[in-house]
Amino acid sequence: MTTPSTEGSRIGDPPHSMHLVARLVRGYRWLARRELLACTFVLLLTLGLRAALLPWFSVPHPVIHDEFSYLLAADTYAHGRLTNPPHPFWQHFETMHVLQQPTYASKYQPLQGMVLAFGQKFFGQPWMGVYFSTGLMCAVICWMLQGWIAPEWALLGASLFMLRVGILSYWMNSYQGGAVPGIGGALALGALVRIWRRGQFNHSITWALGLAILVLSRPYDAAVLGCATAALLLWLLRKSPTPARTICVRVGLPALLVVTLCATAVAYNDYRVTGHALTLPYQVHDRQYSVASMFTMMPLAPEPAYRHAVIREFYAGWTVGVRAYARAHPGLLLLIKLYIFDNFYFPFWALFIPLLLLPYDLDTTEERLTVLLLLLLVLMIEPLIGAAAHYVAAFAGVIYLRFLHTLSRLWSWRPKGKPVGRALGVLLVGSMVTVFCFSIFDLVRHGENNSGFASGRDNLSQFLTQRSSEFGTARDSTLRELERQPGRHLVLVRYAPDHNPHLEWVYNRADIDAAKIVWAHDMSPDENRPFLEYFRDRQVWLLEPDRSPARLSHYPLKE
Repeated sequence: MTTPSTEGSRIGDPPHSMHLVARLVRGYRWLARRELLACTFVLLLTLGLRAALLPWFSVPHPVIHDEFSYLLAADTYAHGRLTNPPHPFWQHFETMHVLQQPTYASKYQPLQGMVLAFGQKFFGQPWMGVYFSTGLMCAVICWMLQGWIAPEWALLGASLFMLRVGILSYWMNSYQGGAVPGIGGALALGALVRIWRRGQFNHSITWALGLAILVLSRPYDAAVLGCATAALLLWLLRKSPTPARTICVRVGLPALLVVTLCATAVAYNDYRVTGHALTLPYQVHDRQYSVASMFTMMPLAPEPAYRHAVIREFYAGWTVGVRAYARAHPGLLLLIKLYIFDNFYFPFWALFIPLLLLPYDLDTTEERLTVLLLLLLVLMIEPLIGAAAHYVAAFAGVIYLRFLHTLSRLWSWRPKGKPVGRALGVLLVGSMVTVFCFSIFDLVRHGENNSGFASGRDNLSQFLTQRSSEFGTARDSTLRELERQPGRHLVLVRYAPDHNPHLEWVYNRADIDAAKIVWAHDMSPDENRPFLEYFRDRQVWLLEPDRSPARLSHYPLKE
């Protein structure tokens, strides 16, 4: 006779929960071993989770200089242009990271702007480009890891990357970029191992496509990763049974074709924006505005004649100060950079540093190459005067690959026959999932403004984080107030002498004259007079953002 509590089970049978766990493990392995399906799963899960959070974590507002510059590029491309003609009163519209001469355009490479333009054109919201590209990045990271490590570990790594980076970080929740170079780097590195290990020479096109994406988003990273992976391919294929001539034809020629097409596209874009096929918009912008280069070894340039104090403070003040600190404290700055990257990619950064550094025996070529690529990452960032997590987006997959290599070694560690390593591995993975769950709970409970992890600014200084939040709210509320007003508007911005140069209001649409709201710098009466006459059909406002709260009033036209 049995009782209800024991019916259906016998002494010695594993509990029902163990059967459930076993089925879940079998299902996970089944999914992980189907590469395309696993990547699709990661893509859909990333998009689904972020979409589910929209009621609490809304579409982000731009606050950083770079975001406004990328949005200008998006608006330009969405209207079918590569650049815009300079405005006759361009001096009133000068701002950070934007060219006014010889054309009106973003200084950045075009691909991030094109991704945003896709969202603007087809969904009416540039952030949709960020949304889809970040989901795609997580899927491509999964594909890259599948080439370097066992499929079960690849799916685990991609899932953890998605939870840590793909949903709540600023790569998904701003317009600064990160996903686009992340896709490029993952494609190049995933193709490298498939060409070498599997002899899939058709992936030379994938490799070249990944580098092209980097060229069109982060040229410095493209140069570093391109040279490194090309050298590694030559070294790894030196003992290949395939004849060298065949390798050159099947690997070199397709890659060369893609690289040539990319170079042609870059040259044409440069010609349209700067007037010279071999001059990047970056270079023209730096000649006009920058004093300090992004590289510590470069000398200071002569200070140009700035027309606006806020622009001078940024380029000749703040960036020069950052460069001075970088040159004075190179070792300390390198440690700060590594902390920023480790803290961005992993929670409890002090816990995860040993996982990235522990060498074990580095038995496999894959492990040795991963460590070599991480050392290359360190060499790449060392000469930079600053650091942000998207600076190493091309190596995002490598960072997680190193973590997975160490985790897989730890998993099999059994001192005195006890599964200590497996317990530690479960603890580490559990900590990442727990941090994500607590962040979601905090977000749902308090909203995005009170969620530190979900703020999307975890790679910037705490000061700028707090001020940017206030600035973004103030700018958005001012914008909405003006949009409710009838007619068209011109807003002259007057900064206080101690204005924070990171909080810039003067950014405009691609077609300035056609915009409902135009933002401009308030200049001298003589300079303002013809400018106001040009915009005489608009209602003119004076914005004083450094008052508390920011003050918007009718502009005194007789001033």
